[in-house]
Amino acid sequence: MPSAQVWRVAVLAVSLTAAWLAVAQVATAGTYTVRSCGAAPGFSSQAFGDFATRGMRVRRACNPQGHGLRGLLVGNVPRPGRVAFRARSILTMVAPRGAHFKRYEWSGDLRRRDCGYSLQIYAEGPKVGRYEIKNRKPRKCPPNAGAHRSHHLRPTSYPVGTDQGGPNLLVQRVDCRSRDGCSASGENYVRTTKASAEIVDYTPPNVQITGGALASGAWVRGDQAVEYTASDNVGVKDGSAVIGPERRGPVARACDYTQLVPCANGPAAVGVDTTTLAEGSQPLMVEATDSAGNTAQSQPVAARVDNTPPARVNVAAEGGEGWRRTADFALAWANPPEGDRAPIAAAHYTLCRSGTSECTSGRTGGEGIARLGLNVPSPGEYVAIIWREDAAGNQQSDNGSVPVTLRYDPEPPQPVFEPPQAADPTHVSVKVTDRVSGLAGGTIEIGRVGSGSWQALPTERQGDRLVARIDDARFPPGRYALRSHAADQAGNQASTDRRADGQPVVVDLPLRIASKMRAGVARRKIVRRRVGRRGRRRTVRRRVTVLDGSRRVRFGRRVQVMGTLVNRDGQGIGGAQVKVYSRTPVNAERLVGVVATDRRGRYRYTARASSTRTLRFAYAGNGLILPAQREVTLRVPAASLIRLSRGRVLNGQAVAFRGRLGAPAPNKLVELQVRLSGRFQTFRTTRTGPNGRWAVGYRFRRTCGRTRFAFRARLPKEASSPFETGRSRTVSVTVRGRPCAG
Repeated sequence: MPSAQVWRVAVLAVSLTAAWLAVAQVATAGTYTVRSCGAAPGFSSQAFGDFATRGMRVRRACNPQGHGLRGLLVGNVPRPGRVAFRARSILTMVAPRGAHFKRYEWSGDLRRRDCGYSLQIYAEGPKVGRYEIKNRKPRKCPPNAGAHRSHHLRPTSYPVGTDQGGPNLLVQRVDCRSRDGCSASGENYVRTTKASAEIVDYTPPNVQITGGALASGAWVRGDQAVEYTASDNVGVKDGSAVIGPERRGPVARACDYTQLVPCANGPAAVGVDTTTLAEGSQPLMVEATDSAGNTAQSQPVAARVDNTPPARVNVAAEGGEGWRRTADFALAWANPPEGDRAPIAAAHYTLCRSGTSECTSGRTGGEGIARLGLNVPSPGEYVAIIWREDAAGNQQSDNGSVPVTLRYDPEPPQPVFEPPQAADPTHVSVKVTDRVSGLAGGTIEIGRVGSGSWQALPTERQGDRLVARIDDARFPPGRYALRSHAADQAGNQASTDRRADGQPVVVDLPLRIASKMRAGVARRKIVRRRVGRRGRRRTVRRRVTVLDGSRRVRFGRRVQVMGTLVNRDGQGIGGAQVKVYSRTPVNAERLVGVVATDRRGRYRYTARASSTRTLRFAYAGNGLILPAQREVTLRVPAASLIRLSRGRVLNGQAVAFRGRLGAPAPNKLVELQVRLSGRFQTFRTTRTGPNGRWAVGYRFRRTCGRTRFAFRARLPKEASSPFETGRSRTVSVTVRGRPCAG
C-alpha cells in the first residue's frame, strides 16, 4: 500500500472523530479487543496494513515455529550497500469509523545497527495528538559503534486513550533519516511478537425487521423465523427476538476478533418457538448487539399466536382391526389433560367403505367422551377417522386420527375339490371361494375307506386354494377318501368331501407307477443248463453277469456297481436320476454321486474300495413314478505293508518288523503272528501311530539248528475302524543257532 494511501486512511478516520465525540457524550461506551500476531488464534496479523519502500521490508511471521526472525517485523532488507534517505517500512492499524483506541498491549523488541534509522511505535489522533510507545530517534553515531538492541520485552499495556476519546491510528515504523542514506548490511527493525488493541465504540447498531410470518401480523404457530437486517461500524455480534416479556436468543453471527471489524453486517434470522409463548397478540422486536456490546432494538410489530382446536389423538378399535363375524364395533382413545383449555364435548367421525367414495359421517356429544360405538352397514372393509370438538366449538377435521380399519364378514367359505391332474396324480387341490375376507388357511385329510381314521396331509395355501400332495409310497395300497376343512380371515369355517359335481372324493393308492431297482457288484459266471432236442439231451454253458449285493474287495481296488430301474412290467425307465449315498460303520450317510439311467433303465457307478461301506442307490420318483432304492455293501479288509530289518539272524539277535496301513489310521490294533504247527499264532500286539505306521522288535533266544519262520501282521475288525479283518503278506526270517541236542 503506498504511503500516501496509508495517510489518507488515517486522515479519513480522524476526520470522523468529531462527529463521533458528540454522540459519545450521551451514549454509553462499549469496548472490544482486536488481537494480533502471537496473541491471535492462528497467529493472524491481518488487522495491520503495511507499506515498504525499496530496500525496506515488512515480514509477517508471527508463528514462532519457523526459520529466521519470528514476529510482525518492519525494517530494512539485510544486504550489502545502503538504503536511500526517507526509505521506510510501516505497519498501521486504523480504528473503525466512529471508534478509537483506548489501550494497546505490546510485546516485542527493537534493534538498530545504524543510528541513521528511526524506530517508532506510536498512536495518534487529530484530537489527542501523538502518544509515543517506543521511539528510537536518529542521531550521529561514532564510527564502528556497537549495535543498540532492546531485549525481548514482556507484554506491556499502554493506555493511549480513555472512554471519552483517544487516537484512531496505531503505527509501527522504521525510517532512514540520514541524508547520506543508511547502511543495509546490518538488521535494523521493530519486531512485534504479541499485540492487542482495545477499541472503544459508542455507536449502537441500526436494526430493522424485514420479514418472516411471525412479523407479518398473521396468526402462526410452531417454529418461526424472524428475518432482520442490522449494521454497525464495528459489526453486529448477535440478534435476539423480544416478544412481549419473553426474549428468544441471542443467535450469534460470524465474528473474527483478529479483524478490526470482527463481526458481519447484513441480513440474518432469529428462530422462535411459538409453542412456548402465551397465546394472543403481542409486540415483537429484534434487539441487535454490536461487537463492542452496544445494543439497539427495532421498531415493534404485532405478532399473533392462535388458540388451536383439540389435537389429534390415537384411536384404536377394541378387539383389534382383524376380520370379525359381528357388525358392532367400538373405537376408544385417551384424552390428554387440557389444563385451562375448554374441555372435550363431542366427537366427529367419518366411515367410508375402503376403495370407494361411499362415506357416512356423524357427531356424538358427551363431556369427556373417549369411546364411540359404530355399526357397519354390510359385510366388507371400512375406514373410520375420529376428531374431537371442545366446549368452545373449536374442531378441525384435519386433526383427525390415523384411519382405523373395521372388517366385517359373516359368510363362511365355500371349499370344493378340484378334478385330479393326469400329469400329476398325487397333487390335491381344493378351491375355496370367499367373497369378503378371503381364505386364511385349512387342512386336507386322508383316511382309508371304512376305517374312520384320518391323517392330515401337509397343506399350504396358494392364493384361494388349499394344496397338498399324497405320498402314496408311505401309505399301504387300498382305497382312500379325502376331506378338507377351510377357514376365512373372520374365523368362519366350512368342510367338504365333494367335488364340484357333488361326488365324494375317493382315490386308489398307489397313484403312481410302481418301480423296481436292482443293484450290485458285477461278476461274470458260467451257467450250465441241460436242454433236449429230438430226443437228445446236452449241456449248454452260458456266460452271464451276476449282481452281488455284498462283495469283499481288496483295499484300493475299483469295482463296477451296476443296476437297472424298471417299471412293474420290466420296461426300463430311461433318463432317471439316481443318487448315490455312502455310509460307513463310523460315518453317517452322505451323498457321494449322481448317475443317470440309459434308455433301457441301466446305470453304472464306479466305486473305490476305500473302506467298508454301504452304497445306497435311490431314485426319488416323480409325479408319475414311485420312488425305489437298493443297497450294496463293499466289505474292505484292512491292509498293511510289512518289512523286516533283515531276513537272516543268529540266535540271540533281534529283528524289527515295520509296517504302514494302506489307509492311515491312528491307534489301529495290529497283531503280529508267526506260523507254528501249521497255523498262525499271535505273539505280539501293538497300535499304529498318528501317521498309521507301526513297529515291533523281536529277539530270537531259543532256536537251535537252522530254522525258517513265517510272519505276518493281522488287522482285526474294530468298532472304531471302517474295515473288515485283514492281514499283510507273509515274510520269512531264517534263524541259525547251536546244533540241537540228540
